[in-house]
Amino acid sequence: MKRIPNIRTIGLLLVAAAFTQSCREKAPPNILVIVADDHCKQTITSYNPNSLVQTPGIDRLAEEGMQFHGMMVSNSVCAPSRAVMLTGKHSHVNGMKTNRHRFDGSQQTFPKLLQEAGYRTAVMGKWHLRSRPEGFDDYRLMDGQGQYYDCPLKDPGHPWDSTGNVFEGYLTDVITDQGIRWLEELPAEEPFCLLVHHKAPHGPHDPAPRHAHLWENDTLPEPPTLLDTYEGRAPEPIGDELVSSRLAISRYPGYREDIQKYAGDREKTTRHMYQVFMRGYLKLVKSLDENVERLLDYLDESGLAENTLVIYTSDNGFFNGEHGFYNKMWMYEPSMALPFIARWPGEIPGGSDTKTLTSLPDLTATILDAAGVDIPDDLQGTSLRPVFTNPDTALREAVYYHYYEAFHVPEQIGVRTTRYKLIFFPNLPESYRWELYDLQTDPREMENLYEHEALQPVRGKMHRLLEEKIDETGDQDAQMFLKNIRI
Repeated sequence: MKRIPNIRTIGLLLVAAAFTQSCREKAPPNILVIVADDHCKQTITSYNPNSLVQTPGIDRLAEEGMQFHGMMVSNSVCAPSRAVMLTGKHSHVNGMKTNRHRFDGSQQTFPKLLQEAGYRTAVMGKWHLRSRPEGFDDYRLMDGQGQYYDCPLKDPGHPWDSTGNVFEGYLTDVITDQGIRWLEELPAEEPFCLLVHHKAPHGPHDPAPRHAHLWENDTLPEPPTLLDTYEGRAPEPIGDELVSSRLAISRYPGYREDIQKYAGDREKTTRHMYQVFMRGYLKLVKSLDENVERLLDYLDESGLAENTLVIYTSDNGFFNGEHGFYNKMWMYEPSMALPFIARWPGEIPGGSDTKTLTSLPDLTATILDAAGVDIPDDLQGTSLRPVFTNPDTALREAVYYHYYEAFHVPEQIGVRTTRYKLIFFPNLPESYRWELYDLQTDPREMENLYEHEALQPVRGKMHRLLEEKIDETGDQDAQMFLKNIRI
């Protein structure tokens, strides 16, 4: 005869089940952050259905998580952006203003705070911060920019000034291999934070053999602003100096012969270089997306997906021929706006979108908040967790940007709201010093409205927001520029 449990037994079982469920709910999530290099929203199909390359791996994250349409970078260049991610602080605070600087690894970073909270931490791939990583239990890192084939990677057992051991194969695949290897070796009971930092699709455009012939005979559609001549805007007086921006005078050695093909004819050179450059870029996006999918598959197969917060982003946006440009650094939308997608089962509804204005320093606060770690008062970002459950949550009125003059690109300081953008070029002649854009009526940023009479109230408000952000972030360099400039 089957024994029927008494009321007390049933009660104990219910309490135990509730306790088990409570523990499961409170278990700190694993964290996987996938960072591309120079990947823009234009070549992700979940952001742009007309993307020139299909990205099913990244699209899968968007389908199962939340896609951010208002994420902005605060300094659009590789090393400074990575320092912002680690510290949650703007470049003038963390000390990494340009690629020439060396990151002070002794300062507070989110991997260090996670370690103190019991997390195992690792970073694989591109580092680009010069100093030895701190706050990580393990790493496999390129020396500087590395190379796409048979790249040496450093690990904690190597002297930091060495190049490391050569890992045969294609770099984007190898970085993923190393991330999966580290996950496979982890104790099951310990939460982890893994950073997978890809070089792709940063040039030079050396594709995986399997992608070498993609788009070989295709003529790619051109962006409407490809032949922009910059009238009334900052690039106009310095256009012939912008070798780190303009397709027609690209600094990439591998493209020098292509540039010479139509030497002296700006239109033909620009259009030709767009085709050549984008074919190479898209091949690298393809391998990147495949490896995002590999990581997601591993999380599913290992049973880790259910309790893992996955974030996909890039260190900056990137021009795909808009304004005749091929790089980043500028405060214009293709460079400033970032892809940012977060998936966290049970916390983020799948297939959700948000237009909330967010900034890259928010990444640090979000990771700490998700892990249940107190957010330090000196962080300059805000946790995105409220947005996860309410996409309409407003976090701020404006985001702040400061790019420090380098790579033949002028210094830029500015603010962006949901509709307007004000850019200050402190080192350019007075007539090119200020730009104001209405992103609602002019999303391609072709008309500088700074002197338009009807926009003077908006201009005044944007100036006030800029001064507030400069004071709020403690940017003394920007304060000095404004002090010496007549508005």
